[in-house]
Amino acid sequence: MSKEMTRLRAFVLTPTSAVPSHLAIHNRFTCLIKACDISIELGSKIPEKSRLLAYKYLFIDLDECQEENGLPENIAALAASNTTILFNATNGLTCEKTALLSSVKGVFYKHDRPDIIIKGLDCIIRQEFWFKRSTMSSAIIYLLQATKNKQIQTIDEHNDIIFTTLTKREKMIACLVARGAQNKEIADQLHISTNTVKTHLYSIFRKTSSRNRIELISRTQNYISAVN
Repeated sequence: MSKEMTRLRAFVLTPTSAVPSHLAIHNRFTCLIKACDISIELGSKIPEKSRLLAYKYLFIDLDECQEENGLPENIAALAASNTTILFNATNGLTCEKTALLSSVKGVFYKHDRPDIIIKGLDCIIRQEFWFKRSTMSSAIIYLLQATKNKQIQTIDEHNDIIFTTLTKREKMIACLVARGAQNKEIADQLHISTNTVKTHLYSIFRKTSSRNRIELISRTQNYISAVN
């Protein structure tokens, strides 16, 4: 098999119109792609889905299609099924976290140095992501919080079924316990004293046949696992 046939292939979406200064930036970036031994095809329209399968990477010039606080919907859809990289991005306008959570592989900015671009392209070739460290951290925090919220929602939805004998206030406290809240946190949130929390907990333990909060949490989690 020839070297040309084994080279990585990429489609580069070009702007339909651009000022000379932008064209210079665009051409510089495409030259750097080629320097990473990636053969490219330029076009002003995204190929049809069947044709896109022939390309390892899809590079999208953001100069004409940036939206504040997000990404155009078509880019998010493309990134879901294609290894998509955005370039000529603008600081303060391109939302990296949205791009990362939409499965975009990397973002390059207009004023990135050539050596930085080459480094980023090498990372992408190695199947890594190319985003700012702060973006990666922000996305991880967002995903962890979303997972936690989902778990809390699941607990809330099932508590009425699990603890049918509890009063409304007791169910609320049982729910907070299942989330990991301590007595003082529960007291502060419900605007009651810690002694009142302890009284409610004693009643909750008795009604649910739980000896302590660990058993109470375990009963909740076991029930949810059984029904999911």
